Amino acid sequence: MTTAVDRFVTVAQIGQLAPGDILAIEVAGRAIVLYRDGDHYFAAQRRCLHQGGDLADGIVSRGHLVCPVHGWRFHVATGALAASPETCLATYAVRVTGTEIQIDPTPVHAAGRGGPL
Repeated sequence: MTTAVDRFVTVAQIGQLAPGDILAIEVAGRAIVLYRDGDHYFAAQRRCLHQGGDLADGIVSRGHLVCPVHGWRFHVATGALAASPETCLATYAVRVTGTEIQIDPTPVHAAGRGGPL
């Protein structure tokens, strides 16, 4: 009988991010941003698809992660580009366990064109 492997890694603690905050982290060699929209936590690749802008310097606004370079807006949960939904950031599963915020470093959505892996 095969059991699922738990790949989640603790990356932050509850209270470390206020709503709208973005935290740059590295998990399993991947550059990721952890961000909070309201009461929910999300994670995506750290570099914008357009010109590699550092999303850790961006903002979370109205349900979007916004790149600081040219204002590209990505949906917080899916990573989909608002102007072209078939283009998306790699996103990662996030869970809260007790006071720990954890990320699975296996992408839920692949970066570029397309959707779920």
